[in-house]
Amino acid sequence: MPRLISPGRLPRLVVGVAAILLVLTSSISPRPAGAAENVLRYVGGEPATLDPAFIDSAGDVQFLLQLYAGLTRLDENGAPYASLAASWSVSGDGLTYTFRLRDGLTFSDGSPLEADDVRRSWLRILDPATGSTAPDVLSLIEGAPQRLAGGPESAVGLEVPDTHTLVVRLRHPASYFLAIAATPTTFVVPRSANASAGWQNVDSFVGSGPYVLRARDGADFVLRANDRYVAGPPPIEEIRWITSLDDDAATAFDADTIDLAGIGTADAGWIAYDADLGPALHRAPSLGVQYLGFDTSRPPFDDARVRRAFALALDRPRLVELAEGSGGTAASSIVPPALWPGGMQDNQETDLAEAKRLLDAAGYARRSDLGTVTVNGSGLGVGPVVAIWQRDLGVDIAVEGMEFRDYLRALETDPPQIFTINWIADYPSPYALYSLLLLPDATSNYGGWQDAEFERLLERASSTSDPAAQAVAFAAVDARVDEQAPVIPWSYASNWWLVRPGLRGLGNLTTGLLDFGRVSWE
Repeated sequence: MPRLISPGRLPRLVVGVAAILLVLTSSISPRPAGAAENVLRYVGGEPATLDPAFIDSAGDVQFLLQLYAGLTRLDENGAPYASLAASWSVSGDGLTYTFRLRDGLTFSDGSPLEADDVRRSWLRILDPATGSTAPDVLSLIEGAPQRLAGGPESAVGLEVPDTHTLVVRLRHPASYFLAIAATPTTFVVPRSANASAGWQNVDSFVGSGPYVLRARDGADFVLRANDRYVAGPPPIEEIRWITSLDDDAATAFDADTIDLAGIGTADAGWIAYDADLGPALHRAPSLGVQYLGFDTSRPPFDDARVRRAFALALDRPRLVELAEGSGGTAASSIVPPALWPGGMQDNQETDLAEAKRLLDAAGYARRSDLGTVTVNGSGLGVGPVVAIWQRDLGVDIAVEGMEFRDYLRALETDPPQIFTINWIADYPSPYALYSLLLLPDATSNYGGWQDAEFERLLERASSTSDPAAQAVAFAAVDARVDEQAPVIPWSYASNWWLVRPGLRGLGNLTTGLLDFGRVSWE
């Protein structure tokens, strides 16, 4: 799902799902005495939903992470640990997970939370009547794709032998399933949840996470510690979720009106040299990737040779630097480096002569036979890319734009020949991006690409748990994607944060895993 899809040439990646920031060391001084007592003021933006079924952005992921819990949760390094589940076992063939829930679990209103609530929450995501924005994270469960297509609920591989036990049957082994069980889409919602958008509200909020939504104060949300949270009440009593600022984040931070905020690359450039703000600046690689995708269902981009030609014509290291300066790093894969298994390497190629040969071989020696190729630039700035295709390949290009919400709808119903988008992984595994963006039944495979060899290689990689074998398997997946070029990876961004001195428990400050239930003031 588009955890962060944002318009503009350089999207501002405020939160994602898992990537590593610099460690906050103990040398940072305590929080200033003038700050509010046991309150964290976080610039999180306006969430679009209170419902894990309808996550629309990375900001929604971050918000809902505070309000709900799942069977597992991810720590600061992206590793899953037991949350609502006390333990689990995995069958020898890797296809069956049996979770044992903790005793005495309740929702924030004191009502019991049992294994059937997990099953109900997951089936709600898979119910086509719900229209969830991110059902694909559960698609590896037996019967899930069929249920999403209108098949029977009874065929989904979820069983509840007793109030404390959930049995999950998978379609194929997946060593990363415990990380999937920690994604916000899989979080447990109360029994009042239904398919409507208004079942959950501020005045009567019921959740399962470390915090409970208690009020709106002007434009801000007020989150209070949940005394019934599985891990116990969080150390920080109140989160002030700030949706907007009168000034920029650096000015607000300097004035001590906020404690934690993501900032843009341009601001980070001067803050790094500021004597007062510089020590509070922290950098993170992103779990996201910006890429260009092709509508592979129609000519000319139903031909892999044409797609590969368009990719090979681009000198991405040079073009990304021209387009984004120091704010982006040229991408060689749709999987960012923070998720690469050991042994994967940057293998981005540029070969203009081969690009021209491929177009000739595909029957487009006369470039005019390609017609006018439509490129939509609503996801990122396409100027440098279009200039290369026009100048060096001799292709006639038309650039279109539209309102971003209209663009998202167009991607689902009638994608442009070439579209641009920004995506952040749901969980810390290469499979998260390969599967959600490129498998044929994935709702976010906007280009409609289908390739049996890719599916075979990906299933092999996902079934492998040995690190060395997994690295080899995913390298083969990446090579197949390069060869077939359903997408052109464009860039990886860096995320920048301002962090108030004395804020503890962020650990490596894993991007998108700002789990405030684990955070405290020194």
